[in-house]
Amino acid sequence: MQRDLKVLLVEDEKELCEEFRRRMENTEGLKLIASTDSASQALELVRGMRPDVVILDLELHMGEGNGITFLSKLGKQKGVKLPFVIVNTNNSSQITRSIVRNLGADFVMSKHQQGNNVEEVVELLVTIAPEQIAAADGNPGVQPQQDSEERPDRSELRERIFDELNKVSISPKRKGYIYLADAIEICCGGYVPNISVMLGEKHGKSAKSVEHAMQNAIDRAWDDTDLDEQAKYYKARYSANRLSPTVKEFISYYAAKIGKDC
Repeated sequence: MQRDLKVLLVEDEKELCEEFRRRMENTEGLKLIASTDSASQALELVRGMRPDVVILDLELHMGEGNGITFLSKLGKQKGVKLPFVIVNTNNSSQITRSIVRNLGADFVMSKHQQGNNVEEVVELLVTIAPEQIAAADGNPGVQPQQDSEERPDRSELRERIFDELNKVSISPKRKGYIYLADAIEICCGGYVPNISVMLGEKHGKSAKSVEHAMQNAIDRAWDDTDLDEQAKYYKARYSANRLSPTVKEFISYYAAKIGKDC
């Protein structure tokens, strides 16, 4: 007999949480194992309870943290099989959609302005339950269902970004190296304003220190490398009064270059 699909709900609207609880109690094959309005607690619950699926709200205004921070930290978990993540949000921005998909979300659903979409989410859970249970229990060959668009393998995307950074001599020893890689990955779906703020929250640094580290990594690469050699790989223009690209110019160029293949 097939076991129930274990579901973790990360949501700060109490009425919505209660509606999810009622629907799952009355739906065969689903088990709501926990709910929380805290991004940090959600990570602890993933490690401790090993859910098959996480239903994730991005805007935890009445709780703690946010869904994007949760996703970025979830992808770094070691020794834990990552759950299938359904992002359930009022945010309809295509940029946000690209960000959460690049951070590992498997499916993105929109909350209704009037009422809610609990029934639609539960129907999706019922549909994917057999595949997710089989995948979690070690059945090879079962692939998680994805959104209507194919999501590129994240490891391949990171390798592509690292390769481009290495070509223009951005040193992996510099703090800005990982910040630049993260920024390019996030911006592949479109440049994100205040990207340094987002990276600062992710890495526990101030936005100013993140921005400085990225610019320093770029400046040192241009200082230490022949400009004709740099021009073979970095083909965009940059400000005439500068000897190297700005952080925004650099990230925008590589996000556009790499993003068109994603």
